[in-house]
Amino acid sequence: MLEIEIYEVDYSVSPGGVNCWEANVQGYGESKCYSDFNSAGEALNHMLLVYPEQELNVNVMSLATYFKLEEANA
Repeated sequence: MLEIEIYEVDYSVSPGGVNCWEANVQGYGESKCYSDFNSAGEALNHMLLVYPEQELNVNVMSLATYFKLEEANA
């Protein structure tokens, strides 16, 4: 089974930066990162195309969720 984390990245803090979504895939002793997706759905669709015959355990986190969790842990 592959573990996939799909998360929103805040590049807008950099000059000319634009937020995007990334997918980090871990499994079988390796990891790989895919980036520059416009949405979590786009990232997930890409993972399904890249790994069509694999079982995927997917976790999705938006920036809003990330900041809410950070605030709760502060």
